[in-house]
Amino acid sequence: MPRARSNNGGGTSTAVMVQEGGAAPPTQRSNANRGYGTFDAGELQRPQPQPSRRSSSSFLIHGGTPCVDSENFHALLGGFLAELNCRLDRIDSYGQLKLDTGVDYAYSTLLAVRESCSKISDGAIEVGRRQAAVFVETLESRYQHALESKETLAEKVVEGILLIEDWVTDLETRAYAFRDAGLETVNQELVRARGVVDAGLHKAHRARQSIELKIDFAVDQALARAKEHGLIRYEDLPEPWQANEHILTGYRFYDDHWACIRSICGIHNESTNIWTHLVGFMVMLGLAFYFYPQHINFRASTTTDIAIAAIFFFAACKCLLCSCIMHTMNGISHQTLLERYACIDYTGISLLVGASIMTFEYTAFYCEPKARWAYMSLTAALSLGGVYLPWNPTFNRNDLAWLRVTFYVTLALTSLVPFAQLIANHGLEYTASFYTPAVPSMTIYFVGAVIYAARVPERWLPGRFDYLGASHNIWHVAVLCGIVAHYFAMQEMFSQAHGRSQAQCPSLPDFY
Repeated sequence: MPRARSNNGGGTSTAVMVQEGGAAPPTQRSNANRGYGTFDAGELQRPQPQPSRRSSSSFLIHGGTPCVDSENFHALLGGFLAELNCRLDRIDSYGQLKLDTGVDYAYSTLLAVRESCSKISDGAIEVGRRQAAVFVETLESRYQHALESKETLAEKVVEGILLIEDWVTDLETRAYAFRDAGLETVNQELVRARGVVDAGLHKAHRARQSIELKIDFAVDQALARAKEHGLIRYEDLPEPWQANEHILTGYRFYDDHWACIRSICGIHNESTNIWTHLVGFMVMLGLAFYFYPQHINFRASTTTDIAIAAIFFFAACKCLLCSCIMHTMNGISHQTLLERYACIDYTGISLLVGASIMTFEYTAFYCEPKARWAYMSLTAALSLGGVYLPWNPTFNRNDLAWLRVTFYVTLALTSLVPFAQLIANHGLEYTASFYTPAVPSMTIYFVGAVIYAARVPERWLPGRFDYLGASHNIWHVAVLCGIVAHYFAMQEMFSQAHGRSQAQCPSLPDFY
């Protein structure tokens, strides 16, 4: 910051004195102390800018005296104005500075000097003299007495340059301080933000550890209670095992797989779920390997027809078997294993729904191979998505049963996508007749899904349906009945397709 300067050493800014009083004589400059436009030293106590930052004018010699004579002062002024323009631009780049009244007035004077002198082009000596005259005139119009002690135009120009040099230096000091304060503020905010993030992560980590410790403790307690009593109650289970708050009793809780497997023959609240689908698995094996080969459709089927039917049988058996495995193993005391067995169950459901839809699409477009394979490819892709989704932890949350039901119902409803094309190709009556065999199985699936999601009837009478008649038991029976109903619907649709192919289908290769 430029030094405060007055004859009595009081330190009041000349710029401020001249602006306010309008008659203060300019302080006489000496080699030891020069600089108009400095400010009150008592008011503005701040560190001096670093030498590397200070942009002193290159038109001043080492001792601070301008190297000029009466013939070249206009050249000196031209160069100084060019440098002044750059320095002011650099000051402006730091943003809006907070200036007191005196400094703000000096700054506006600098801008006025730049603007008035920039209107005169450099070049000829006469132009330089005109620029010098405008320079002096602008300064004197705002500080009447600052240059009155100088007689010649050259002396006034030199004194004006020294005056402006002090002002610009002070503004640069303020700009550097403003920048440093801003950088320091940003740095402090970054440090504070990092502290907040680190504290949040640490808190989350501690919370997770606390939850894990709480679950581990609850698991140990549940295992001890299960060893003592055999079956335990809903409130004895650790939170991840609490799937249905309306089923109050009959829970298994084991530390090893063999205990879960041996419990298949026991009586507990999963017995109905296990045996409905275990029996269903055996039923589907009988349909696939005994009844289907004896059906009249089997003798009329192509290799592709049999492959499509085989896909359905495989998906149905896999769904039922995966369900048995999950309900057998959901008494395991390891949370990770519990979640993986649930994923196995959901992948089986996805494949069953996809395979069932593909049988519709295959028989509906039996004579239209391009549309048939397009629809079947889309369904296969969606089914694979259904295989992937269950392995996402969010998908398996107990409170998101409605989301799982919605996904599988939506997947099932994709069988209606070809509906519009069938109507366009064959008419509404034919389309309705074709889909009629599928109505029973779709109705059974839909009703079972609604009951499962609503958790009735156990919602109305908690504890009364713990072993038999709960919503999950009803859902299992609905799935088995829906699969069997779909088998008969598939046979009817193949019969229609074979009859239609004899009269309407063009000659197609067997793999179509």
